[in-house]
Amino acid sequence: MRQLDELWLNSHQVQSVVIYGHRRMGKTSILRNVTNRLGAEIKLAYINLLGVGDTSQGVGEVLMAICDGIAEAVNLPPPADEDLLNLPYPTFRRYLQQVETKLDNQSLIIALDEFEQIEELINKGKIAPDFMKVLRASVQKSKHIAFAFAGLHTLEEMTEDYFQPFFASVIPIRVSFLPPATSHQILANPAIEDFPLDYTRETLDQIHELTAGQPYLVQLVGFGLVNRYNQQVFEQKRDRDPVFTLEDLEAVINNPDFLNKGRYYFTGVWGQATEGAPGQQEILRILAPHPSGLSQSALAAATNLDEASLLAALETLKRHDVIHQTPEGWLLSVELFRRWLLS
Repeated sequence: MRQLDELWLNSHQVQSVVIYGHRRMGKTSILRNVTNRLGAEIKLAYINLLGVGDTSQGVGEVLMAICDGIAEAVNLPPPADEDLLNLPYPTFRRYLQQVETKLDNQSLIIALDEFEQIEELINKGKIAPDFMKVLRASVQKSKHIAFAFAGLHTLEEMTEDYFQPFFASVIPIRVSFLPPATSHQILANPAIEDFPLDYTRETLDQIHELTAGQPYLVQLVGFGLVNRYNQQVFEQKRDRDPVFTLEDLEAVINNPDFLNKGRYYFTGVWGQATEGAPGQQEILRILAPHPSGLSQSALAAATNLDEASLLAALETLKRHDVIHQTPEGWLLSVELFRRWLLS
């Protein structure tokens, strides 16, 4: 958030950014909530490109979704659908010119969530390979309009060169794990008035150990603890202290249903390991039985990957916050993900 303040509020020209990090790290939440920090000077148009679907009408349909988002943000009617379908690029450029005039001294961020969808649509032949070049040209001379791309990758990680027009102008912002103090704050002081429950310090520390500060998992554990408390107090009519202990935590995470509730995160990370460097899933399978990790030489022997392939797979997993390196070797970053792999 601080980086966005500096790039969008404390600059004479708003900068385009790519906000990246692996699944359920809070990228969408950042985009949706950043306007509360930016004030009246910055308008943000949020567009989730997954909502575009298969775009039977091609690039015009994609630009319709973008223009609808912009129209809502700046209160300027979007171009007619027919104009965008018949002359998509000229219509979009002219609309942005009208938007800039209306902005006056304000600025607009066009936030494209799940931006990898663009590459998928290009590869399917739904939109032209020059789409990103057109987007870049549309805002290149503007000091008041920029893009924010959000997804799993940096632009350079994308497999094709479609995103090359933005390489030099987009600033990467990595969204990663929460530090212990922040995850403690989220749990013990949620955005709820008069939250009556508390945690022992040991419980907060153990939650961070289990989740590594992964935002979605931190909240999933917190929800599980509160739900268990409510069942005990209000359904079972049990008398208990309103303080969560290690015993409560163990009961929640050892419930067979807990890992199932986190499946969207776990399966997302597992699925992403099929992209890019080969051998990633094999490394994860081999690391799973070893909570303290394995040395690189042990991984090389277990995987039968050559040195270059092993290093490429390890670096990809590290970049995506799935594993990290210690002086002793490599280990899975999130203990709950390790347990899911074993299950």
